[in-house]
Amino acid sequence: MNDETPDKTRCPNCEKEFDSSFNYCPHCGQKNVEPDLKLKHFLSEYLSANFNIDSKFFVTLKTLIFEPAKLTKELLAGKREKYLTPIRLYLLISLVYFFTFSLGNDNNGGIILISHPGNQVTLADSIDDALITIDNIEDVDIDSLSYSEKILYTNLKLLDTPEGRLKFRQKIKKNLSLGMFILIPLTAFIFYILFRKRTKYYIPNLVFTIHLQSLIFLWFSVFSILELITDSPILKIAETAFIIFLMFKWIKSFYNTSTTVTILNLLLFSIAFLILLVLFFATIIGTSVLFLN
Repeated sequence: MNDETPDKTRCPNCEKEFDSSFNYCPHCGQKNVEPDLKLKHFLSEYLSANFNIDSKFFVTLKTLIFEPAKLTKELLAGKREKYLTPIRLYLLISLVYFFTFSLGNDNNGGIILISHPGNQVTLADSIDDALITIDNIEDVDIDSLSYSEKILYTNLKLLDTPEGRLKFRQKIKKNLSLGMFILIPLTAFIFYILFRKRTKYYIPNLVFTIHLQSLIFLWFSVFSILELITDSPILKIAETAFIIFLMFKWIKSFYNTSTTVTILNLLLFSIAFLILLVLFFATIIGTSVLFLN
């Protein structure tokens, strides 16, 4: 800033003088700092303006990676000023995750389709393989179908076109991102049931689950980038083992349980979560097909 007097300074924005002890210009509101054109400052301003990312993000991210249980405990204890809110953290990391996931995602990835007649369920390695079953419904009398069957029939035929497949992939991505806001509270409820003696209320489990999912998304993003470099099966094994170990350490630390109790509850959680996940993806796929148009 250009000082007019020892106690006064001139705002470079509105060019009006004010007391140099003020943190912000009382006339226009611009922050009272020396102009800094360094790359670090430029990137910080850019990220803050476009993604609302500030120093809180990096402090939160560092704590999430190295002391995840501490992050949840401090937020629950009321120390919220220096950390991002759980939802904001999750949204930022999920953007990174879905971006990196899309980079390595095969557009013809395996899907489940239901075909007529006989309500046959087909699991295929690609959309092209799965759509072979659509040939079986070409001779179906559409007038004999119910309203819901007509919708399913029409959408399955649409999937036999490039436009239909593109719409299906777009629906899947949209429904997955929206569905996570349902999956996370349900996952938190599983933790609440398993650890209700440790946490009196549901909300601590919800905050814990949001942080856990954020950290898992973060590491999934890292592994997705590594998978672009190599498709070694060892990487998949390492990813699974690392996530299991991560969950074990965090559950044990946050709920303050013994090793035996942690392992037992982790097994019970895995079974319940697997059932929930199957229902979740079945709903996502079914909804994407039924509401393709």
